[in-house]
Amino acid sequence: MSFALDTLLREFPNTLMTIEWHSPGYTPGNSDFDLPEVYSNRADLYDVGGIPHSEWNGLQSFVGGASNCVWEYVYIDRHGTYEDLVVQESPYEIIMQGELSDDSETFNFDIVVSLEEDYGLESGTNIELFVAEDSIYSYWAACGESHMARNVGRAYLTMGEDNRIPLTINSAGQSQIHSGSFAVSGSWNTEQVKLIALVQQLNDCCESPVFQANAELILDMPIDRDGDGINNLEDNCPDDENTAQEDIDDDQIGDVCDPCNGLVYVLGNVNGDANDGYDPIIDVIDLLAFSDYLDEPIGNECQMLDILEDGMINQWDLLVLADIIMSGDQ
Repeated sequence: MSFALDTLLREFPNTLMTIEWHSPGYTPGNSDFDLPEVYSNRADLYDVGGIPHSEWNGLQSFVGGASNCVWEYVYIDRHGTYEDLVVQESPYEIIMQGELSDDSETFNFDIVVSLEEDYGLESGTNIELFVAEDSIYSYWAACGESHMARNVGRAYLTMGEDNRIPLTINSAGQSQIHSGSFAVSGSWNTEQVKLIALVQQLNDCCESPVFQANAELILDMPIDRDGDGINNLEDNCPDDENTAQEDIDDDQIGDVCDPCNGLVYVLGNVNGDANDGYDPIIDVIDLLAFSDYLDEPIGNECQMLDILEDGMINQWDLLVLADIIMSGDQ
């Protein structure tokens, strides 16, 4: 058995994801592993000439396998590359959710890609989606033994211009949602089927870097994680049960998971006190709290201290706050 191998490393340590694409030249034509069009597409992306070919994050290629089937030496050789790549962080986050249809023939899913910080959007950056089946007992012909093949590719959902999903976000806090579905073959072990998503810049001429990846078993992706009857994408607290969806400050974050009441924590209300109607109280106590903060900048995520809104927190903000309090202009 020979194959081309996409190797994808996430930002989380000790996590290795792979997609194995079997070479048509070594795969029976009637096998459901035989995906010559998919193989050629990914092989052309990485200029695959010899097999096995391993592609790490779309940036580094390794060609060749274990001499005399002594795979331990290959592991040692690749481990250094793994250690270099796995510590790299990504500004992207990928969340996946979905459910199997009642007849178990279709899997419907949502992919949510979000940015944790501003990040320049490179031309050709796409959301790439694959289906794989994990841990398939396979015969390794070159070595005359069987082994467990990891994440064997079953489908490339975004292959071709008509199916591509261009990424459109480039600022912190932005999200992009894609909804789709795929047919689940009766020959697959559904418990081992995974959906794999990645953010990748596709280049025909050169390297095609992977910026983030995620993989989930399809049976482990509930569409309603907290079981409150509201789908994750519509739930303002998808991990905390809140059927009523209370959101008193109307910031799209439900009260049960919102660390900050936006009605209370406004500019100048350093200590976060308010009356029964959630009207913030800004007074001399806030001046003292602000002064303490300048001496030792320890606060909480709800505090809004940049009174001048110039990107800096300093004595000028304290002076403006004092003027606001003295004038009663709150």
